[in-house]
Amino acid sequence: MKRHYRIVLWVVLVLLLSGCGFHLKGYQQATPNLDGLYIQGDAGRASLAAMLRQELSASGAKLAASEAAARHHLQVLKDQIEYRALSVDANGKALEYELKLTVEYQVTAATGEQRIEPQSLQVLRQLIYNGTEELGRRNEAALVQQEMRRNLAGQILRQLQARL
Repeated sequence: MKRHYRIVLWVVLVLLLSGCGFHLKGYQQATPNLDGLYIQGDAGRASLAAMLRQELSASGAKLAASEAAARHHLQVLKDQIEYRALSVDANGKALEYELKLTVEYQVTAATGEQRIEPQSLQVLRQLIYNGTEELGRRNEAALVQQEMRRNLAGQILRQLQARL
């Protein structure tokens, strides 16, 4: 009898979880409103525009192949990283940095109508170094910058889904 109650309890829990909208984090399905979006910006592999293209493609959005065929134009106006030394050692070498990535973008319709006015987003991260490993310092900084851009690309994607 106890076993029967446990099975019923598990079935009820599974049904409640599936009904509440819970799902594992991963790529979200893009809304059909994002189909036909053209992204203008730096084509470099590590740029925010490239991250946005990758995130949108992975979520199932059909990006416009050319600017003329686009329904909406997303333009990355600013993609700037700034370093600031937070602490230094006795020799004057920076031991801790603050990285600030600032991104500005806007979305216009093919008709020229402004769909999303210029938006500015920022992400801050701190890097702590332990001494003389310069190569490791550069690699870590590049990885952190890539993660910051991926984070902002996800934020922009969520804003696009909500506002278009």
